Amino acid sequence: METAGLYIHFPFCRSKCPYCHFASGRWDEAKARAWRDGIAREAGLYGGLDLKFDSLYLGGGTPSLLSADDVAGLAGILKAALRTEFREFTLEANPGRLDPLVLRGWKTAGVTRLSLGVQSFDDRVLKILGREHSSAESIRFYQACREAGFDNVNLDFMIGVPGEGAGRAAEILERIGRLAPDHVSVYILEEVEGLPFDAVMRGNPPDDDAVAAAFEEIGRGLARLGYEHYEISNFCRPGRPCLHNLKYWRYEPFLGLGPSACSHLGNSRWCNRADLDRWERALADDDDPKDEVLSLDPGRQAAEAVIFGLRLKEGIRPSDIRERFGIDILERYRETIGELAGEGWLKLEVDRISISEERRLLSNRVFSAFV
Repeated sequence: METAGLYIHFPFCRSKCPYCHFASGRWDEAKARAWRDGIAREAGLYGGLDLKFDSLYLGGGTPSLLSADDVAGLAGILKAALRTEFREFTLEANPGRLDPLVLRGWKTAGVTRLSLGVQSFDDRVLKILGREHSSAESIRFYQACREAGFDNVNLDFMIGVPGEGAGRAAEILERIGRLAPDHVSVYILEEVEGLPFDAVMRGNPPDDDAVAAAFEEIGRGLARLGYEHYEISNFCRPGRPCLHNLKYWRYEPFLGLGPSACSHLGNSRWCNRADLDRWERALADDDDPKDEVLSLDPGRQAAEAVIFGLRLKEGIRPSDIRERFGIDILERYRETIGELAGEGWLKLEVDRISISEERRLLSNRVFSAFV
């Protein structure tokens, strides 16, 4: 039986970060109950799939608003409706909430991995980002996660924030060296057009070259600390990649439940209605909660598999794509691959294509060639 990933979108936060474009609103107990009932109905729609879900990612929003009983109840709903055997169960958490009993309860409920939205260890930057936690609270929360028994913890960071200091890379590396998380994600702040944070970026635009230099410094420092740069924005200790996110990059099937959640099964891809009320009403009325469903022909699937796969250090195997989609990418993209390799963007090996390490931060140049 083929395995797949399962994503659940939790659409609530205590407050909306000004740079966030994900579908979320303020926490409301009644709406949260309606969301849980909707998840149960939507999961039931897919009970007949011939798939075994071996990874679960609970994202948002702020899923750490959920109690241990809430998480256990959600896991029970999914196990009753779908074939599940989770090797990895990730829960995204904001560092502000510190309750050892809740942390231990999440672990008892089946959570195996926590992803903490630290974003920065500079309190001034956290205020610019509109975050409610402090650097000290992030450290205490991380330590409490370890004390609760979690042996797989990711720390999320954001760079390219207006007003951040020149020492941002050194500060991140110093803290990581002391805390020793299992996984680190480093994202460059971008795509804030139309969001409240857009005015902040326009008023004090970061220096792109300085941001790129900071990213590269972080990458070199993490390598010295024993982390593998396995995906453009992600670093892990040996054997600790995010198994769920690997499914996206390896173009494997995944199912998304909840408002705005996206899915890719077979040759179909879709996203659910983003509005919580519209999504919930559709399910309550036995209507389809999806927005437009795309049917992907083999050529498009092959191109997308190339684009997603090249995000990984391991790159892609042309033979795998030929076997899966019947498309010989070495023939179809002969000129493109030859040109990119000749310019130093791509590294060609026997049945392996990857982006050159020094070009990965500028990889959109490569991706656009396969669109």
